[in-house]
Amino acid sequence: MGDQQSSTLNQKFDDIEMLEIPDDSVSSETESLSESSTSASTRDKPSKQDYIRLQDWLDSDDIIEFQFDSGQYKDSLIQNDVSKSYKRYIDSLFKIIEGFASDDITRIDLEDDENPIGLISTSAKFGNTARKTQRMHKINEAFTKVVENLTQYIHDIESIGVEDEITEQFYYLLSILDCLHANYFCSDTRMKPEAMAKWINRFDYKPDKELVESVMVNWPKPYTHPQFWNTYLSQLITRGLLTQAIAAIEKSQYEELEENSPVLFSVIQDFSILLKNYTGMSMKHQFPEWKLSCCEFRDLFLKFKAKVSDPKELIILNQIYDLLCILTGLPKTIAIHCDKWYEIYTALSLYQVRDDDKLFKEYFNVAISEKPPALIEDSDDLSIISEQCFVHILEEKFLKMLVSVDSIDSATAAYVARLLELKGLLNNYYSATTSKDLQELINRKTISEYLLTTHAYQCLNSHYLVPVGIGLLSNTDISSSSQSFVNNRNTIAEFLPHYECRTNDDLEWALTICAKLNLIQTARKLYQIYGKKSLKDGYLYESLNMFVNCYDPDSITNESNEGMRQVHHIVWDIIFQDSLVNNRPIKDELINNIISHKVDSSFEIHPVIRQCLSPYAVLIEFFKSLEQSRSTRAMDNLSKLVHLIRFNHLPKKYYPLLLCQIIPFLIDSDMKFQLPDLIVIIELIDTFEFQANDTEYREGENLYKFSISNIESKTENYDWRKILQQSGTALPKDLKSLIKLLRNEVVAKIGKVYVDHM
Repeated sequence: MGDQQSSTLNQKFDDIEMLEIPDDSVSSETESLSESSTSASTRDKPSKQDYIRLQDWLDSDDIIEFQFDSGQYKDSLIQNDVSKSYKRYIDSLFKIIEGFASDDITRIDLEDDENPIGLISTSAKFGNTARKTQRMHKINEAFTKVVENLTQYIHDIESIGVEDEITEQFYYLLSILDCLHANYFCSDTRMKPEAMAKWINRFDYKPDKELVESVMVNWPKPYTHPQFWNTYLSQLITRGLLTQAIAAIEKSQYEELEENSPVLFSVIQDFSILLKNYTGMSMKHQFPEWKLSCCEFRDLFLKFKAKVSDPKELIILNQIYDLLCILTGLPKTIAIHCDKWYEIYTALSLYQVRDDDKLFKEYFNVAISEKPPALIEDSDDLSIISEQCFVHILEEKFLKMLVSVDSIDSATAAYVARLLELKGLLNNYYSATTSKDLQELINRKTISEYLLTTHAYQCLNSHYLVPVGIGLLSNTDISSSSQSFVNNRNTIAEFLPHYECRTNDDLEWALTICAKLNLIQTARKLYQIYGKKSLKDGYLYESLNMFVNCYDPDSITNESNEGMRQVHHIVWDIIFQDSLVNNRPIKDELINNIISHKVDSSFEIHPVIRQCLSPYAVLIEFFKSLEQSRSTRAMDNLSKLVHLIRFNHLPKKYYPLLLCQIIPFLIDSDMKFQLPDLIVIIELIDTFEFQANDTEYREGENLYKFSISNIESKTENYDWRKILQQSGTALPKDLKSLIKLLRNEVVAKIGKVYVDHM
């Protein structure tokens, strides 16, 4: 994806060209894949919204505003094998970045270590240098893990059977990371040339299969093949594939020369020994000695040629001589045997001087002057895009490289940017004179912050990546300024009510986030949302517990008021009403165990829940007393019921059914009442009849009619409806008839009291 020229930028940036970000790159869709593509990979990766452009954000005080996509989030609730693989990949990258916190590696510390403020001793300087070296080593290791994790992800989606086009894109992405790793994240300079060889061989492997078959399979004596030395071996050697080169020589059947041409035989043997010695001597810092041996061997070739007369053997000698010129690092010979600049660059790093980092820039300049790279603006060919990235990396135009990486996978771009930032490789994009004022460093906007923040927003729009998104936004080192912290906190507060908690662990996690960030109102919203869900699913106590946590006696917010309204609704309209209408405890074992004190002492019950459940507890105690042997003194049995009916907060719609509980005692001839007891009952009847408004009266009648019309097949022995029917008395059809029955029975009992006392 090519860069498009933009308007003049703020002069504080050193490299204006490098900061010009195309409109269709970092602020566009996440992938460069066609929007019309229906591949599994594109469907199961989070998309990017149209956020403020990086360039505009860096130059302003604007924030990056989160955009929640409810449709995308809903789609992400169902995972397949591809999205699961992508989740594992993103999780692995996130853990790498999070690991820096435990290792105490921050951008501020790394920048501040360079020139600590104040006078320091030599030992202190050494300590700072050693500490920074150690941290840089950990950053390099982290980048290596990124490469390994991307490799694993590619393997996973290949095994799933994702389209070749998709896996090919990630292979190109892997090659770009290989280039970065080899040139900037290789901890051991001795291994840098080998890392380069790994990079170019993954990107553009040679020799190709056809050449291998032609030379090594289909030719009877490979060493005599016209392309064995000058093409096949030269490709292996320039690419650092020395093990393969040694094996090829050993299988080339050159042994026949021992009798017929001992000079050529000896040359091939010695050449093979040089190849075998390369790696071991290089790793032991003996590369100069190895190269001296190559030069001495090369300089003897005039003598060798003088001893050989066969034209075919002379051709082979000349070709081996060219290979020795490659091994001794001669640029022109290397260029002749290479097709691409990156092959020259790698060969020079392998065979000119290995252990001096300062020379690699020179190798690159030689390479691109010999074989200029194929840079085509606005190309959609990933091979060309990758090669452009290689050039941008080696020219230290990292932002251009990140734009291209972002077009393949924005998540990878974000985490790579973070590592580049920690490594100090993006410092040139900020002010020319880097301030050492700590507060200014903290408040400075960075490229990695932008990319990681927009990546976090993408994660919030995909259910399975939400923990990563929250983790990134909560990381105060990534977004270190106070403005960013406030914005991220507000974003999390805005998002969490949209998060679908599928298990109690999910909800506990979300509430933990609220507690950590002091998001009190967000926590109440979550309690309200999941209180309603629990209620819908029939979990009464869980629902009560959620709603009571919405309640704050010192708050007048909707969540607080709604929470207490819901608690009252559950306690009265569901629990109490179900029990009263059906004349039995509700069918909820946990609620019944709570009011019966049968729960473990470690089971904490909110005081408000205990208080609100107390009317139901009194009703159940009354029912239980009916199961036991009754006293012949009526009020000994009815005292709990009377106290319940007199409860100030008892909704009057429940009066009729509670009064019905007195009927079995009134029609029982053995039950003894005192005159004051009967006066109390009359007062209770009068309270409902004369104080209930029209609505309360109508609600009470509806409940009464429902109760007598929906008698369960199995009822309790104390059920007043059953007792009345067994006595031969018809159930009153409405409240008017009920009150008449009650008054008649009370009058009859009053008469009996008078008769008994005569």
